Amino acid sequence: MVEVYSLLPLFAIICPFVGAVFLPGFYILSRRARYWLPTATVLTMSILILMMSPGILSGFEYVYFGLRVTAPGYFMGLVTSIVGLAVTTYSGQYMKGLTETKLNYYHMLMLSFIGGILGMFFSTNLAAIFLFLEISTILSIILVSFEGGRAFEAGYKFYMLSGLGGMFTIVSITLIYAATGTLDLSNMPGILSSSSHKHTMLLDVGAVLAIVGFGLKAGLVPFHAWLPDAHAEAPTPISAVLSGVVVKTGAYALFLILFTIYGWISSGKILVFLYSLAVASMLFGAFMALAQSDIKRLLAYSTVSQMGYILLGLAYGSTSGIEGGLLHILNHSTFKVILFLCAGNLILKTGARSIRKMGGLARRLPATTFSFIVASLSMAGVPPFNGFWSKILIYYAGVESNQIILTIVAVFTSCITLAYMVRASHMIFFGELPMEFAGLSERIDLSTLPPLALSILCTITGIYPEIGLQMIRPASQFLIGLILGRA
Repeated sequence: MVEVYSLLPLFAIICPFVGAVFLPGFYILSRRARYWLPTATVLTMSILILMMSPGILSGFEYVYFGLRVTAPGYFMGLVTSIVGLAVTTYSGQYMKGLTETKLNYYHMLMLSFIGGILGMFFSTNLAAIFLFLEISTILSIILVSFEGGRAFEAGYKFYMLSGLGGMFTIVSITLIYAATGTLDLSNMPGILSSSSHKHTMLLDVGAVLAIVGFGLKAGLVPFHAWLPDAHAEAPTPISAVLSGVVVKTGAYALFLILFTIYGWISSGKILVFLYSLAVASMLFGAFMALAQSDIKRLLAYSTVSQMGYILLGLAYGSTSGIEGGLLHILNHSTFKVILFLCAGNLILKTGARSIRKMGGLARRLPATTFSFIVASLSMAGVPPFNGFWSKILIYYAGVESNQIILTIVAVFTSCITLAYMVRASHMIFFGELPMEFAGLSERIDLSTLPPLALSILCTITGIYPEIGLQMIRPASQFLIGLILGRA
């Protein structure tokens, strides 16, 4: 792999931190400038990431001062940029009722969190990955608890379980280091290939502990207990970030480690363990979502279910499975952010979180209705929206791997997904309009533009799936290379 020494990774990571430091001072100069600074900061970060695309597409890796931007890390950086731009833009409208001090505090935490997440994706050293992951986790816990009350309880649960996951992760990293003598994932394939033993007991135990530790970050069943409360009680923009990016960090780190150590996990208890987690997450999350009336808890449980699809696709280890899993990371980050931002609009307009208290809002909130329905159909895997293609790839990978039962479970879960999203859409937007909502209306502003833009993206990448496939292809080729190198 050709290395390119460049300051771009460092600049991209520190950009959000610099924006966070200068944010309070901007209010003194201009209140309007302060409102746009978070979005401008994330946009600058996104441009710096995009400047690395020619090299990544050519098979290069960007390296600087311990940072290493691989194709999977670059892809996750793009996902972070998309989610970050949508959420920071939306936050300017959604959080405007806060005092100036709390608003500055919120945006500083948000920007620092984005910088921490990006630092994790731009690292291949296990110590650096863990450090950046814990920084972003601590900041996300503070953001979850931001509104106090029940949100503080949810943040405390998140804190306790994240601490437990961190302990498993530390022990896992320690065992992997003891077996390989290095913390750098980029050096491990060569060390393991030259070793007289392909897998040692230390590596096997380390892999299992990594599944538990990072599985907790990913919200996989049965490690998901923090996720429904955190998503439901956090401020809506933070719920969108948790679902759009945070849960993906666990899946990203987990499979980067597993593919580096094992290549394709073609047999054994670890593969059965991964399949079991995927099936449990898909089914449990879907059935729990079907039983919810609180819109944010419904969306939280649907995240658990959708993470099962991502886990299943990547666990297959085939080209179609890896492409399907990565594409579903991208697609889920778009349609789930849409759904949470629409939920925020509904809560702001109606003052209610129960879908049973809503109804007939399509006539009053047309932009939110359009965005919510597009995202719902995409999550259920209905064509012509983008979720259809990632799920088709995962189904195909299952058939290709002779995992017919797993494929049937995945298809069945999509049917349940369609059922609970159709139910929610009908109860919220159709039927009789309650009298207290008769005067509601909406306009195109910073609260409706981000979900509208992302819903158009869901449609375009559904009609032209090659757009999404081109985005994930360098990352999938990198992971396939790890598999072939360790086969």
